[in-house]
Amino acid sequence: MEKKGKDDEAPRDFKPQVKDLLAHMDPMIYLAGTADNTSEMLSYLADMDPAFHKLQLVKNLRKGIREELSKAIEGHVENYLEEQKGKMRSENPIDFLVERIESDDVFNDFVKNVRTNMENSVQYITNHFDDEIVTGMFANDEDENTYNVSPNDSNESSLNSSLNQSGLLFLHPAQYHNIAKSLQNKKEMETLSDSLNILLAVTPGEPVMQDCWPEIKKGLRECLLDDVPEIFDKALKVHCKLLTSQVHNAVKEAYLNLLSAVAGFYMSKRFLSKIPLKGDNVNLHSCESIIRLLKILIEFQKELPLLWIRYPERFVDDMVEATFNLLGLNLSMKDNKQMTALDMYCLVDPEASWLKRWVHGQWGRSKTFSAMRSNSMVLFHSVSVCINYLENLAEISLSDTRDVISSSLLAHLRFMHGINLIMSVLEFSDGRKLFPVNVPSKEELVTMQGIIQTLIRALNSNTSALINKEVSSLLQNFCSHDEMKSWILCDAGVVELLLQEVSSSEKFPDDKKEMKGELEKKIPVSYIKAVLVILDTILSTNNGQKYILLGRKRKSSSKSGLSGIINSPAHEVMSLVLRLLRNKQTSSDMKRLAISVCCNLLASPVGIHMCAQHPLIESVIEHLKNKSKSVSTERKLEEIESRASMSLHLSVPQSLPLLTTLLLSYKGFFLLAREGVLPLALTQVLPEMARKGTLNAKILASVCCSPEGCSVVASLKVLQPFWDILCHVAKGQELMQQPPTEEEKEEAIEAAEAPLLALTATYQGTQLIFSEQGLLTPISESLYSTSEMLTQMHTIALRLLGSATSVLDSVAFLQASFGYQEELLAQQHHLRCGEGDSVIVDENSILRNHILVKSYLMGGGSERWLPPLAVEEMSTPSIPPLFTHYPPPRDYIPEKPIRSMHKKQNEVWRFLTDTRHGLHDVGWLNHCRKAVRAVLLSGEHIKSWLVMDIIDHSVRVFLASAEELLPGSSTSLPASSTATTPTSPPPASASNTFNLVPGVTLSSASTPVSLSNEGLELQLLSESQKAVLDLVLRYGSELQILNANGNVRENLIEVLKYTQSNIFHSSSDKCDWFTMIIFLIYGGNVERCRCALANLSGLLVGGVLWPSFADSLTNSHEIMPGQMTLAGIIHNVQLVLSIEIPTLYLALQASETCLWNVVGEWVRCIFLGVLPWVEVCHYLILVLLQGPDYAVYFVVALLRHMKGVIIKYAGSYKSLVALQTGVIYGWSAGDHLNFMEALSRRHRRTILPALVNSLCNLRRQCTPHQL
Repeated sequence: MEKKGKDDEAPRDFKPQVKDLLAHMDPMIYLAGTADNTSEMLSYLADMDPAFHKLQLVKNLRKGIREELSKAIEGHVENYLEEQKGKMRSENPIDFLVERIESDDVFNDFVKNVRTNMENSVQYITNHFDDEIVTGMFANDEDENTYNVSPNDSNESSLNSSLNQSGLLFLHPAQYHNIAKSLQNKKEMETLSDSLNILLAVTPGEPVMQDCWPEIKKGLRECLLDDVPEIFDKALKVHCKLLTSQVHNAVKEAYLNLLSAVAGFYMSKRFLSKIPLKGDNVNLHSCESIIRLLKILIEFQKELPLLWIRYPERFVDDMVEATFNLLGLNLSMKDNKQMTALDMYCLVDPEASWLKRWVHGQWGRSKTFSAMRSNSMVLFHSVSVCINYLENLAEISLSDTRDVISSSLLAHLRFMHGINLIMSVLEFSDGRKLFPVNVPSKEELVTMQGIIQTLIRALNSNTSALINKEVSSLLQNFCSHDEMKSWILCDAGVVELLLQEVSSSEKFPDDKKEMKGELEKKIPVSYIKAVLVILDTILSTNNGQKYILLGRKRKSSSKSGLSGIINSPAHEVMSLVLRLLRNKQTSSDMKRLAISVCCNLLASPVGIHMCAQHPLIESVIEHLKNKSKSVSTERKLEEIESRASMSLHLSVPQSLPLLTTLLLSYKGFFLLAREGVLPLALTQVLPEMARKGTLNAKILASVCCSPEGCSVVASLKVLQPFWDILCHVAKGQELMQQPPTEEEKEEAIEAAEAPLLALTATYQGTQLIFSEQGLLTPISESLYSTSEMLTQMHTIALRLLGSATSVLDSVAFLQASFGYQEELLAQQHHLRCGEGDSVIVDENSILRNHILVKSYLMGGGSERWLPPLAVEEMSTPSIPPLFTHYPPPRDYIPEKPIRSMHKKQNEVWRFLTDTRHGLHDVGWLNHCRKAVRAVLLSGEHIKSWLVMDIIDHSVRVFLASAEELLPGSSTSLPASSTATTPTSPPPASASNTFNLVPGVTLSSASTPVSLSNEGLELQLLSESQKAVLDLVLRYGSELQILNANGNVRENLIEVLKYTQSNIFHSSSDKCDWFTMIIFLIYGGNVERCRCALANLSGLLVGGVLWPSFADSLTNSHEIMPGQMTLAGIIHNVQLVLSIEIPTLYLALQASETCLWNVVGEWVRCIFLGVLPWVEVCHYLILVLLQGPDYAVYFVVALLRHMKGVIIKYAGSYKSLVALQTGVIYGWSAGDHLNFMEALSRRHRRTILPALVNSLCNLRRQCTPHQL
């Protein structure tokens, strides 16, 4: 107890000493602010000052901890481990050891020594503090030893040694008063210089904390106005040191004092002479002081946004407000002869980079715009300067010396600073609210559109190449890839102003013989380049594309659709590009810009739709023909010379971007194919893209949408490198610094297999992949080899096969060619568990199970259960068993609801019953449309037997109208329209001429046809069609619309043979899904099927509904195989989506693969296997009754229904698989019928002619009844 009491006495004597020390060192502690800063300062002293380690307190602490205390701790730890014999107790051993160490005498002695040393050190510092600091301000001028400060080397315990070596000096408050007096008196230069030296040596933030800081600040400001360079330099250094301080108040005070110093030049007549006069040349030496001040200010202003979030908000408000007060100084004075502070800013920072940084962040932007709103003269003056300069443009002259700035160059710098300030304000919505502004020289308020129009008018005046370059660069940076800013330019009429000037024939002659010098006088290169840069920037945004394509002030969802466009700038832009490309004098850089403008214009569906027939596209095709080896060499010389003036002057590298843009659009692709230049375009584009490494999945998928494109890809042998890359990634042979994680490896595999998956999404691509010219050998080895069944390459091969089998035509082709189903069943059988039929569940067996089910069962989401592709996607209770032989278990076929024994009498049934014996004409057709619409809107289904009657009657009505007939068909109109039943089919041996005789009654029962020669009949069917027969018949049996007994298979073969020989104009290896659907609708009745197909082949709507029939018209009509589906329906789907639902269109476009090919395959198979059977029937009825354009609206509505899934996987490699394998739930055509009708009202005048014109080779203008 006695010992404890003795120890407690020390702190009572210790506290007054510490208090006294704190009172003396208050400025230093205030500067440090926190314990973290103090610790940081001590660490710095330990690293930088050798004398720090000699301090007695430091040495005692290190000795006590490293020698005495550490030995005691090691001893306690060893004893603990020996007692426990290497085993730890259940409690925390640290707590146990700490208790032992604290109870040890060594620790208590260490604490006593620390206390004693601390007391001695504090006592010494307290007693000698005043002797060791700077005392020169109290001494005589002659006593240099007193004034000079040097470390006290005699006392190692003094802390003053380290502080001095660290450059930190601490002054007594009275000394700061002496410094303030010295700065204000300015009688003796030496004293003034010494005072500034001391301020440079003290802690940066310490002077600001003194009571006399206002006097010091005023003296420093006066020093900045001094004519003596030494005084000015040191005063400027003091401010710079304050600006770098960690004390926020010091930074603010220094910044405000610098602003006040600049303003001081304008407040005193004595210093006003240092400011240059307006309109005169500027000598930089005469205003060196103010320029140096502004440089420091601007550099600090650039860095301020990085730090001001740490400052108190009122500090930031003060600094921002003071800045704009300085910039607005004397701006309202009309008779001011000197340059304003804002003018001086233009000399130092003509790009206004400080303001761009201030408005970059939301917090700083609100502060800046609030200050500009309070001090509006800065913005008003900038607008006035820019307008006056642009309206009175003059040539800029440069002086001979770098020290003098000419008045014209100064005016240009003022304009550059002003326009940069204005554009920085216009970039943000809060800044745009500052407009319009009132400019004294203008009668009306100046809007932001007015400023932009003034810029364009100055550009059109072609006064200066420098203005052309800077204005185009400003506008390019302003709206580059920004939708809102692009619309601001468009709304200001920039496009019209540019095209109005550049399209004038006087400025842009077409004479090819004109000399280059003469040409440049009429068409300044800088001007044309500026126009192209601005147009290219606007077209890089969706809003800019829509504006140029759709016209001014026009909403994209207008009721008139694209047909209401009267004045579109698009054709003027294309004409400008054409004239540039035809001119020999056009530079390569100019051609590159022109082609970029054209590509941006054609990149959207609206652009390619509107500009596909422009002379520029015709010239590009003619240019390709001229380069093609197939061009006849016997053409007359006169003909060649006559076309030389109209030909394009393009090299192969220059034409590649334009050709790539055309190839990426279905309309452009089939345009090149129809003109016969597709192979040449592909042989130019693909090798160059492969060389640059830009050959991606999207371009491959677009190219392989036709057999011709696939043949070119096969000849170029570009697929093997993709497979090699995939093998390297799968086997982990890619060059990486560290092994990838499983997630990274999976992502790399998905990226590497994307090009091949994109190819397998189409029938032609699958044929290419699984061919000898493609990847048949390596894929077959990975797919079927027993040694590869557990490798990653086997999984990849299964993925490719799974993607391919999502296309019904590919299922037929692969099964007919390779019998893959039997191979996969054998692999599943090989993985059985024991003697039963249970299969081991792993990633590969799940993939095989998915493929086997998808290849055997057909139907929509409610007609089959399609297993997932991955194990993690399967829920244990609902997994049907994996199987090893066909047919699969019944678990994969959902139970059908019990149907009523009597037929439900909906409105369609009643209408057909009531009108069975009546007149079937246009009036009947209109009533039928109303009945169908009412049933669909009610949510009811229209059964197959009703669809059959609707087809029979409506087709006869269409055949009576010449406008609905397919041009070139040999169909004759019926003599009377009073028939109540479909027409009879022609004989099996008849030619393409059909004699449709009304009045023949056919039975609805299935009547088998006797086949005289089965081998001859099967000879007309391709192997793929033969392989798919069982799939279709099995589907009809599950739907209970076909009778499994009887000659159903023979009947289907007879109908397919009939269409091949009597209806189709050419053969195809693809399956005829439309004929099979008609066969199912008619319940296998051969006669009625043949009659319906024969009648539909004579109608325009038949060419849209029947893809195989449209593909067969290649020889007789101007249409290519696949054109109706892709360049017709899918292209118009893209067109409508880009206008009506742009977010969904962009999500589909964002995929690394071409998702449109998947949608195209859906249309080709009439949604068979994609939607339930009743919805397939609804699709047929809607397109037949409402018009061919409803095929487009139906697909748009379906994609809108799937919007959630599409946007979820937008931009992901999984988007293709998600679209192929995802089951479409909840779709009902009736739920979306109102949406389709709205689309029809807006877009029919555009979509319907675009669909049927490709079928009207005998007439250019098509005006069907639906118009």
